[in-house]
Amino acid sequence: MTILKESKALAEQIIQWRRHLHANPELGFQEFETAKFIAGELEKLGLDPKCNVGRTGVVASLGSGKPCIALRADMDALPIQDEKDVEYASQRPGVMHACGHDAHVAMLLGVATILVNHQDLLNGEVRFVFQPFEEGQDKDGFGGADLMVKDNVLDGVDAIIGQHVHGELEAGTFQTKTGFFSAAVDTFYGEIQGKGCHGAYPHNGIDPIFITAQIINAVQGIIGRRIDPLEPAVISFGEIQAGTAANIIPPNVKVSGTIRSLDPKIRTQLQKDLTKAFQLSRSFGGNYKLKITEGYPSIENNPKLVQLLREVATAFLPPEKISDGGLGMGAEDFAVFSSLVPGVFYYLGTALDPPRLHHGPDFDINDSVLYIGTAIMAETALRYLQNPITLENGEK
Repeated sequence: MTILKESKALAEQIIQWRRHLHANPELGFQEFETAKFIAGELEKLGLDPKCNVGRTGVVASLGSGKPCIALRADMDALPIQDEKDVEYASQRPGVMHACGHDAHVAMLLGVATILVNHQDLLNGEVRFVFQPFEEGQDKDGFGGADLMVKDNVLDGVDAIIGQHVHGELEAGTFQTKTGFFSAAVDTFYGEIQGKGCHGAYPHNGIDPIFITAQIINAVQGIIGRRIDPLEPAVISFGEIQAGTAANIIPPNVKVSGTIRSLDPKIRTQLQKDLTKAFQLSRSFGGNYKLKITEGYPSIENNPKLVQLLREVATAFLPPEKISDGGLGMGAEDFAVFSSLVPGVFYYLGTALDPPRLHHGPDFDINDSVLYIGTAIMAETALRYLQNPITLENGEK
């Protein structure tokens, strides 16, 4: 219980870090001041952080040799106006930490603080990974995890842990599960091509809006009639753009949307069936363009790491605070890391009363419980290095 006590003693410091970051958010690949702040705090601990990893990320190591466990926190904010009336509300118009990444950074700084005091117990290396731009990708399709991998952040890493605050779970609860934990995400961009004409004389043209309506119906049928009901899958249209006036049938309609899946085979099937749905446009005299961009894979938690993590959580929390679950159709680019080395991802409940929804303009958390997430991650890293888990090559 020593680590939990040490973390609880750090609780106010962790809250201060989190609220400083909340008041000073930065968007993906623009986290310059955030990185500077993180590096400064790590230097106070006697660590030697490397900046500009994965463009704007920060990495530091404690200990050396094998095994090596990486601990990851994302640090980017979202383009949302903060509407909260609190002293730590965002000071940057149109930008806020609406997903809890400020808390992730604060907790990982807490982990570093604790483990620095236990260097003599580290039989290997702990690598602290502060990752930029989890919330999206740049114009070339790269997110923060992608670029950190390109910059060799996983070199020599044997396992990786990530955590996420959950604004709808009871504060102080812990949730994880073996196997799939989040969805793979793909994005589609389509154009349905017709022939524009006067709205009073539709027979003179080919109405792409009508055709789009048929395609949308067909796409909705993919999930209901093509996919096993026991297999999680989602296709959602997010944008439909067409027309310039009420009495003009436009020449084309542009659409975009998201595809979510867990099983790689289902992911492939969804892409193929979506293409078939767009091909309906030709049956009505039109045509189409379709681009499907693959995003992050699914997070698949390693069973042995889940077991270790649950043992730690069980030591720190009463049984009613620990649960399986966490599986959802949201996506997380932690999957980029865990697809390359064995990994585990978990949720820390941080709900207020009433809960604040992630990505909402009033998002906030109960930060009084962040010391729990700090303790769980620190203790798990310590136990892993003291009693390394044998993980098969390629084992997820």
